[in-house]
Amino acid sequence: MGINFKQSQASLEQASKIAQDLERLLKQQETLISGTKAAASHAKESQVLLELAKLPVDRLKDATEETVRIETLRKYGFHNVASIYNSSAIQLERIPGITLTAAQSLKALADQMYHAVAQSISYGIDIQDLTRADTELIENLQGLDYLRAATKNSTSKMKPIAQTLRNSLTLTDPLNSRFRWFFTGSEKKERALNALQEISYLVGEPATIALIEAARLGLDALEKRSPQPVEEFKKRSSDYYAILEEVTNVRPNTAANRHFNQELLDKIQAQELDTSTIKATLRQYQTFGGKFALTQGRVIIGDEMGLGKTLQAISAIAHRSSTGATRFLVVCPASVITNWMREVDARSELPIIKIHGEDHKASLQNWVESSGIGITTYDTLKSFDVTVEQISALKVDTVIVDEAHYIKNISTGRTRTISKWLDRSPNVIFLTGTPLENRVDEFVALATLLDSKMGNELSRVALAAGPESFRRTVAPIYLRRNTEEVLKELPELIEVVEYCTWEGVDKEKYIDAVVAGNFMAMRRAAFSAMPDMQPSKLERLLELVDESIESGQKVIVFSYFRSIIEQVMHALGERAIGPITGSVSSTQRQNIVDQFQNSSVPLALVGQIQAAGTGLNIQAASVVILCEPQIKPSLEVQAIARAHRMGQVRKVQVHRLILPESVDEQMLAMLARKQSEFDSYARSSDLADSVSDAKGINEESIAKVIVMEERKRLGINESDIGFEITEEDLDEELSVT
Repeated sequence: MGINFKQSQASLEQASKIAQDLERLLKQQETLISGTKAAASHAKESQVLLELAKLPVDRLKDATEETVRIETLRKYGFHNVASIYNSSAIQLERIPGITLTAAQSLKALADQMYHAVAQSISYGIDIQDLTRADTELIENLQGLDYLRAATKNSTSKMKPIAQTLRNSLTLTDPLNSRFRWFFTGSEKKERALNALQEISYLVGEPATIALIEAARLGLDALEKRSPQPVEEFKKRSSDYYAILEEVTNVRPNTAANRHFNQELLDKIQAQELDTSTIKATLRQYQTFGGKFALTQGRVIIGDEMGLGKTLQAISAIAHRSSTGATRFLVVCPASVITNWMREVDARSELPIIKIHGEDHKASLQNWVESSGIGITTYDTLKSFDVTVEQISALKVDTVIVDEAHYIKNISTGRTRTISKWLDRSPNVIFLTGTPLENRVDEFVALATLLDSKMGNELSRVALAAGPESFRRTVAPIYLRRNTEEVLKELPELIEVVEYCTWEGVDKEKYIDAVVAGNFMAMRRAAFSAMPDMQPSKLERLLELVDESIESGQKVIVFSYFRSIIEQVMHALGERAIGPITGSVSSTQRQNIVDQFQNSSVPLALVGQIQAAGTGLNIQAASVVILCEPQIKPSLEVQAIARAHRMGQVRKVQVHRLILPESVDEQMLAMLARKQSEFDSYARSSDLADSVSDAKGINEESIAKVIVMEERKRLGINESDIGFEITEEDLDEELSVT
């Protein structure tokens, strides 16, 4: 039997080096995982003990069928589960009447309860007060993040290859020298040759070659880690927390899915989600959202702002792409098209074609010919020159509609246009944090676009039966999670009402606006200055910005009014960046946000709440200033969520500037009432303000009531108020696209 020993030994040396690289990478990963678990356990130990201290010692009886001498334990100072956990079995045995076996059983029960609590709670890293355990945890998470990014999360496929190579190499010892080969029996020679053949085949496989390269990239990435892991954590905390959740196997919050029946819940949980082409680690609730979309086909994902609805949609189409689907369509407002392009590119390996702008017809043709993800806007979609037959021929697998409440009015051309695409796609994902703000009928219309049967079943009767009934009815098509349910680590949100004064304010201008019934002018008047004076609101705003900047915090300033935005920009000077208004393109908006986020010097980003308060992620800011109350609760909630969202590592302070004895106080009271109504429905079912609507109250009538109340308070003769709409008011309304 002729054997090329030199060639064989070279092959075996190569295989041995490959096995060593794979094993080294896997060992480093295991070290990082165990380090993460240990650091996380140590970091949240005090938090778990606090929870155990809340559990009376009686709870031990519920965890076992054995007899527990509760009164004896209480008599000797053991009043809660934490006291048992902190004791040893020997200490417990010293209690009269407690045997060693009983003591060991009690200790085991307390340990089990500790681990159960530890697994069920999340813990947040206080970036302003890092402990050594926090820092160790961040360092381990950074290593896992680098490793997963470099290997494209493929380490699970490396282990069997490393094991196969190592097993085969042990059988090839006779091939290490001619002398050994000469004295080896025929059976062992045959095994050695078979092993060599298996090694050569395995090492030459394209999939193995890719994994070997990934392993080397992973090892290289770990060696070149940034020496400032905490700074990286600040920028990418959402990714780090996702890895932490996966590694520590924190159980998902079942309360967030409480409206699903068990059969549907089991079906969703059993659904596979292939994330091999996703360049991110999904949170458990995001994985559930992706599975929900895959299982149900045509759905609304209505999570609160900042919970990563975009990534959930991307994960669903990435899975469908891996199973053979080739064409997808994303329709969104112009203000977020740049964000969509960035998210798909940064979070996946899916091909993208932007169908928007002057060359959109050429881009459309490119998408028609080459497939991929076409990303367009509502208005551009209307200009697509395609027939329904051509739409059918395209075989679009999934249509994603972002800010889907834009199409809740079925009588608009926008909705009629998009319906042609929805009707000819098997899968649809509506994304919106506020699918319905005023009318139950509009939510029904939105649901009908997805599922006509479901839409027909929904009615005011479902609403009248209460929020819980409604949520259960819509559960098969509608998923809604709240921030506090799924982001336990999110820092505190502190809201402060800043009562200003009339000092420096042109009060006559305010009174004139009340007399004229000009609601918008009344709202703007707090920033109307007396000659050579500064309005109190502006003065307080400047103080807040200066205080924040001095403490190293970035600020977002929101106002509904363009004139106020300009006034604030002028007053802040070099401290301000922006403004973001309705006339600023989506690309420009994103560029302004990037400059703000990346600035090493704290700045104040100034923007209209309608334009800058939606579709943008601005976690670099930890202070939000609202120049005036808004008439819709959702507008303020969305604006605050630009900063208080996944990825935020600092406490977020919200300052509302209020002028007492003015329209501000009336609106603040109204906002509190509407927020309560909003919470009852919208927080879990998104029927925002529907209760108000059921009473026939809309924004115009609310404004009229507020004006009448102000007229009464100021002693102005009441009369029918015909709202005065000035060119300035009209400009405010038209300035947002």
